[in-house]
Amino acid sequence: MQQAKLEVQPRNTFGKQRARAMRRAGDFPAVLYGRGQGTVPIQINARDFKQFLRTYGENVIINMEGTGGDAETVIIKEIQRDSVEKQVLVHADFIRISLDEPVTSAVPVVLTGSAPGVQQGGVLELPLRNIALHCLPAQMPNEVFVDVSAMEIGDTFHVSDFSFAEEVEILDDLQRIVVTVSQPRIQTETTESEEGEGEGESEGEETTDAPAEPEVISKKRDAGE
Repeated sequence: MQQAKLEVQPRNTFGKQRARAMRRAGDFPAVLYGRGQGTVPIQINARDFKQFLRTYGENVIINMEGTGGDAETVIIKEIQRDSVEKQVLVHADFIRISLDEPVTSAVPVVLTGSAPGVQQGGVLELPLRNIALHCLPAQMPNEVFVDVSAMEIGDTFHVSDFSFAEEVEILDDLQRIVVTVSQPRIQTETTESEEGEGEGESEGEETTDAPAEPEVISKKRDAGE
């Protein structure tokens, strides 16, 4: 797991109104806790933290400075964003860690390559976007990769197909599907119509029904299971 420095400030204002005012001013509230030590309320510059996330992602060992004491080794526990404006940071939780003790983290799954099955009309699905791992912080990957460049329609990649060092424990069910290229579903629609109905008829003129139009068969992509 990568390491990075993050500057924060102690926070001494509380409540929803104060938090809204803080966000309008460009900061957002957060807390630091864990390892039997007290909870420390902090605030972080939203613009700087967004840049931090773009550079390092959420799965990173943080050397946090500015809490009022020595630098602390922490990881991100949770980031809350506005339910409508996702770019607005509402709150964040950080938890203290020791580099000598295992941690649990949800590691993002990243797809690489282009699946031939998609070119054949299949649907590439990623039902498991993060995989839960347990290991020492230094052994925790920032992200895990799945190469889909050989996946045909019907192929599936399971959790058990990942290969990690012996010290890295997978917490997810090994039979869970990570990536699959599913078969497109074929839908048959039948449209019937009559030609000449009500058109070109005159009193006493004999009319005949036109044959029904042929079936229309269309392909519809699977919306996902």
